[in-house]
Amino acid sequence: MSSTEELTSGVREAIRQACVLATEPLDDPVRRHAAHVVADTVGVSIAGGRTAEMTTMRDVDDELGPAPGGGGSTVLAAGAGLAPAEHAAFHNASAGSFLELDEGTRPTGHPGMHIVPAALAVAEAARRSGPELLSAVVAGYEVSARLLTAFRLRPPTHPHGHLAGVGAAVSVALLLGEDPVGAAAIAATTPVVPVWNACYVGATARNTAMGLAAQAAVRASRLLRAGFTGSLESIPAFFGELTGQPVDLDALREPPDLARPRIMRNYFKRHSACALTHGAVDAVLSLPAIPVDSIRAIEVHTVANNLKLDRRPFPNDLSARFSLPYAVSAALTRRMSTVDTFDYDPGVARLAEKVSVGVKPEFERRWPDHAPTEVVVHTSDTTLSAVVDDPRGHHHDPLSPDELRDKFAGLVGDVAGVLWERILALPEVTDCAGVLDPLRHASPV
Repeated sequence: MSSTEELTSGVREAIRQACVLATEPLDDPVRRHAAHVVADTVGVSIAGGRTAEMTTMRDVDDELGPAPGGGGSTVLAAGAGLAPAEHAAFHNASAGSFLELDEGTRPTGHPGMHIVPAALAVAEAARRSGPELLSAVVAGYEVSARLLTAFRLRPPTHPHGHLAGVGAAVSVALLLGEDPVGAAAIAATTPVVPVWNACYVGATARNTAMGLAAQAAVRASRLLRAGFTGSLESIPAFFGELTGQPVDLDALREPPDLARPRIMRNYFKRHSACALTHGAVDAVLSLPAIPVDSIRAIEVHTVANNLKLDRRPFPNDLSARFSLPYAVSAALTRRMSTVDTFDYDPGVARLAEKVSVGVKPEFERRWPDHAPTEVVVHTSDTTLSAVVDDPRGHHHDPLSPDELRDKFAGLVGDVAGVLWERILALPEVTDCAGVLDPLRHASPV
């Protein structure tokens, strides 16, 4: 067992190594991929911002509106305008949690939706360049992915809100010229630590965990500037003892791969459900159409990490998105994957009662480098099965730029084309303040 001092030193070294990525111009493939992460995150947030909760939240938050002095950061909703950076970061990251379409990394979390809303808000308000924004996102992602690899969370701890929030604080500090270690220490000292139970019952306040972390990431640099201090020892205390355990110290100390940093090893999501369901959904959609009335039993063979979703949903959309039996049944019933596919439906829930979930040892040996899943469907006449090594969108089976653009267009709507081009042009942008102008000038949806 590593000592607290050794783990704290490793965390400090992870931040130092990650910041190396911000000291030199990024390679073209890395810049393009980082721009795709920014674009995908923005698109998911815009779509999530149309939910009833987020629409009402914008109406009741009396701190929204024109930011002081006419500057500020874009709230990611058509016609929503500018807000102080902290508020924009909170709204945009919270919105991005609603539809379960945000990108992620194995093992296991969602750095992009913590980092991009915070970094983009600050880059707009502070009028940083596109290359500065992308470098900060890549460095913050590196910190988050290293921490999520080094510390294995114990259930019921959920991966939103904390370790990726530390990476977000590093991104913001780099953009503002503050000490990234100092900002990370402040973010680490007061983490947001949600639990899986909120997802299971469908408690939508759970969707604000990433928003609170993104907001805290912006606030961390302001606290640092005001003379506040934090403790990096909080990370091994919280996530090496209280809610998790250290499993990979090498992930903290290894030199960065400049040609393939950890943001290049992410996954993009195609299905509006928890990522742990995606292999099974892909397997179902690879099968021929099966009359639902003929189905007698369904088996899902997967990895132990996914057993936390072996549960029946409560009758609401958020809970349904965190049920592996429900996701499989929705895919079998609807034969498609749209934003609405995994919304709760009583008929789909009844089919989910026929689903059993178990661990396949040979699959378990391949996780987390791969996420294999097998689905076996028994009907009155035959048995059909399909195996997926990795969900489509995983870095072993990546989405093409055209597929990412199509996803973005489906989420964003009328201004998608011009907004996509502006975000993909970030490597040449000298001032981020105008990148999202088309969205602010669009008619509210």
